[in-house]
Amino acid sequence: MKALATFTFAALFIVAATLPALGQGEGGDDIKNCYSVHGEARYGALAYKHIVIVTNRCDVTLQCQVWTDVDPSPKQSTSVGPKGTSETIVRNNSPSRAFKAFGECKK
Repeated sequence: MKALATFTFAALFIVAATLPALGQGEGGDDIKNCYSVHGEARYGALAYKHIVIVTNRCDVTLQCQVWTDVDPSPKQSTSVGPKGTSETIVRNNSPSRAFKAFGECKK
């Protein structure tokens, strides 16, 4: 009986120790605090470039997908180094400077 109680206690300890690791899956809520996404329209050659800027505030490299409301697909891929910034041109010759930028990143 004592052996069964010891085994049960050990099994519960192992499960409890691994639960926090299971909750940290790829792209969890904690990773959303690592980056920000915004858009910028730059004028040149009689048109606007729609640029999506991803800023990484964490110490890990992020793999990101970015897009805009004007160009929702295909999504553009970019990699952002630790504490770095990435700029991705999503549209090169737009007559309008208005757009909304979106992005999702994971480790």
